[in-house]
Amino acid sequence: MIDGSWTSTAQFSGCGWVWVDSVGKVQLTGTRNYIRRESTLHLEVEALRWAMESMLQHSTCQTFRMDCKDLIAMIKEPHTWPSFAT
Repeated sequence: MIDGSWTSTAQFSGCGWVWVDSVGKVQLTGTRNYIRRESTLHLEVEALRWAMESMLQHSTCQTFRMDCKDLIAMIKEPHTWPSFAT
């Protein structure tokens, strides 16, 4: 599970992730502070990237959960988000 916290007036943004195993037990967590990103969506992308990099060190996990509908849509239909193509 991944989430980010962003406001337009704060200097920093935060994000975190939790690795929960198949029986619902928390195995590992991570939190991180970033200099504020351009938008909430930018922070959510950064949080997902960081969570994926972190999980590769510990597991072959291939399922991630988040509540950012725009990021989910971007992953499902990347051609509709050309500004994030790189």
